[in-house]
Amino acid sequence: MSTVATKAFVMNSFPWKERHRLLHLLTPDLGLITALAPASERMRSEIRGATQLFSLSEFVLTVRQSRYSVRSASVIESFIEIAEDLDRLTAASHAAEVFTDVARHDEPNRALFELWAYSIYEISVSEYPVFVARMATFRLMVEIGLTPCLDSCVRCHGHVDEPFRFSFLEGGLLCGKEEFRKTQAEWTVLSHGTLALLRHIATSPYKKLFRFYASEEAQSEASDFADRWLEERMEKRYNRLALLEQNPTFSFS
Repeated sequence: MSTVATKAFVMNSFPWKERHRLLHLLTPDLGLITALAPASERMRSEIRGATQLFSLSEFVLTVRQSRYSVRSASVIESFIEIAEDLDRLTAASHAAEVFTDVARHDEPNRALFELWAYSIYEISVSEYPVFVARMATFRLMVEIGLTPCLDSCVRCHGHVDEPFRFSFLEGGLLCGKEEFRKTQAEWTVLSHGTLALLRHIATSPYKKLFRFYASEEAQSEASDFADRWLEERMEKRYNRLALLEQNPTFSFS
């Protein structure tokens, strides 16, 4: 049996037998791991606070036959604002599901850990947490190589002018050449503001990722684009954000 110390975000948490929990931890060097948090549900547990959902904590883990167990843990940041607001909680849950899906099937990736760190912080403080979550998952698609062609025609790599036609089937913008128009099956027209926003999200360094101004129209168009791009590329339907659409006036008392 060995021990390892690591920072980790609690991406998900499940009850396990009496008073225990199983945690999905996103770490910078180990990737996504599952760890047992023994007796963490007890009110007097020393690790209770550090194992709360979405917390960033410093963990000391014991490792035995590739199985992890929490020996000790201390909170670095609890992001308590998320637990107190339905929009933030739903946004964080949606983003966490996507990041977990990617991390589960990918090699350990420090960039993924860093992107999540910037994203969960912004979700906890932004006036528009759901929009931030959608943009974070769009950037995640870019990070794993599922990048739409937003700078030139996906077919001929030539210049594109307004109206900006985007083909989800082909994964990029289409120019206005007549022979291309004849063979187009479907396209979505993106406004100049929406395209500029998507380009920013796809290319900006993490420190500037959520530093932008976007009109309500651009936010709405970019949200629809990000949702469709995510679900078609991941081949999965993500339903958590539907909670807000079904209960738009719900709030914590």
